[in-house]
Amino acid sequence: MKQAEKINALLGDVAFPLMGYFFWNWNFYFILLYFILDQVARTIFLPWRLKLTELNQSEKIKIIVKSSILLFSELFLIHFFLKVLIPDIHFQKEISNFIHYSDMGIEQGYILLPLLILGEWLRMKQDLKTGLVGSKQLNTLVKNRHLSFFRISFFSFFLGLQFFTPLKETMMIFVFFLFISVLVFYPFKIRSSNSKT
Repeated sequence: MKQAEKINALLGDVAFPLMGYFFWNWNFYFILLYFILDQVARTIFLPWRLKLTELNQSEKIKIIVKSSILLFSELFLIHFFLKVLIPDIHFQKEISNFIHYSDMGIEQGYILLPLLILGEWLRMKQDLKTGLVGSKQLNTLVKNRHLSFFRISFFSFFLGLQFFTPLKETMMIFVFFLFISVLVFYPFKIRSSNSKT
């Protein structure tokens, strides 16, 4: 990841949600919903991203299945962990609050989903423009899968810890942001461009 991309990732994934926590009273689940929707959008666009690789159809299907399993595993762990962390949380109510959250009179649910779709489409256009195709695109997809494993490990660890030591929501918000910041600068090493799955 280039330096400019790292800065953009820190601003979008850390600085902006932190501002939401301090200035707009966002809770942990509200913040996580941004990350969840981003991962869902990436998974939805995965078949189109795989067209930028040189994999055959069976290999593409295998990657889509693995990525979908990782996504659902991550979603399950996040919700299970939050239910243990905040027993009185009501996910349906929180999701409704998230969708209908209004800033300057505009409910974000009406603009967030189109923005996510547009964002993924622009990323793909940028990949084509910069030549991030073939093995380079495959390496990016492998890196995204590594990130999913890291996030699953993160929530699994703190889920287990929660059963022994009660954790505080505020503490988990800052630990999560620290974790995301570390991932931005983590020096991923892809084994080989021929590693298809």
